Amino acid sequence: FPARRHPQAKAPALTRARILSQNNGSPKDTGRQVPLTMTLLSGAAARLAVATVLLASASAFTCAPSKALIPFGLQGKSALRPQAPAPNVVLKMGKITDDSVAAANIGSGFGISVAEATSDAVAEAMKAASANIEGEPYIAFVSCTVARSIEEVRKEFAKALPEGCPIHGITSSGALLTKYGTKGGAVGVLLIQSDKKGSFETTYDYENAKAAVVDLKEKMRNPRAILMSATPGAEEGVLEEISNYFPGVPVYGGTAADDELSGDWQVFCREAHSNTGVSLVGISRDVKVGASMIGPYVETSNKVTATKTDGRRVFEIDGKPAADWVYEWLSSLGDNVKEQYENGGLILPQTAARPIGIKKASGEYVTNHLAAFGGDEKFVDFFAPIPEGAELVVMDSGEGPSTGYASQSRRK
Repeated sequence: FPARRHPQAKAPALTRARILSQNNGSPKDTGRQVPLTMTLLSGAAARLAVATVLLASASAFTCAPSKALIPFGLQGKSALRPQAPAPNVVLKMGKITDDSVAAANIGSGFGISVAEATSDAVAEAMKAASANIEGEPYIAFVSCTVARSIEEVRKEFAKALPEGCPIHGITSSGALLTKYGTKGGAVGVLLIQSDKKGSFETTYDYENAKAAVVDLKEKMRNPRAILMSATPGAEEGVLEEISNYFPGVPVYGGTAADDELSGDWQVFCREAHSNTGVSLVGISRDVKVGASMIGPYVETSNKVTATKTDGRRVFEIDGKPAADWVYEWLSSLGDNVKEQYENGGLILPQTAARPIGIKKASGEYVTNHLAAFGGDEKFVDFFAPIPEGAELVVMDSGEGPSTGYASQSRRK
């Protein structure tokens, strides 16, 4: 697939990676899986360890072999109104049963805080997460919202973590998602502990996907799986580079988000942060990995065809200006988007709960979220590439379970 960027730098594919987890088992219970939840929270569009990890996301979440990009929907409840859910991805990592591979003993701990001062929030989250592991963490998955200074968040975690402990970090839109609901302006951390060196390897680059992938290849030549965090518009290019160097290796991950599609999203590591950053985590073969997906959407009878497209931009639907169809559709639902239609502008809040689905040969739907109107040119931008000739099906999230979509995934 082509590594296309979004035609407009500010029109992103928001996948929020929010890391939220709960440790329900002891690190010493090596015969059991250690459940933990790592949620990639989706903010307004179409987005892991030796345990059970719950991933959710927000714009273009990827869970696929390295040669495929699968945009998911909004994860959980969106921080932008209206609130909406995104698919949950459950990634299980547990004890290795293959006698040829020595299993790593893994522990996990999660903490979250909404304390106003970032230093207090980081300290509170770290205290909660550290209480559930024995010894020092091997890697830290961190997320926060762009309401905070990302530099301050990064530096506070770097001070709180043991020297050399890597950070895989990404921003969310408005809130972090937990099984108890959203936490606005929060800071979250998932700490993973391993008794085996090399269970996880990390790499980061300010903007160069190939450099990040090559670096990971040098550190871990044959990973069992790769976790990826990227920024809007860059996802397909990162996946393409991964597939070049790690053919067939499963990739899980999501896209950084901000609150207004303004480019304030950040991907960060221990030493740096960037709004074009790429962060990768390699999971070694001493960790057993499995995954499943749940997309909490149902199809409706509203179906059209994308007759003229270019990457994430759709110019015509059913042979007519794409913006005309979208405007009529949203207006029929009572949404006032006249200003955006006439002058161009964000329509993610109005479409967050109603993604556009493209049906795969398997019968499953890949959900894509609308981002914005193009003004006089009457195109519409999506958060993922739309193939020309594809049938577009309006999806619906309904009311969703009252306790959140994390609970829905557990029931299923």
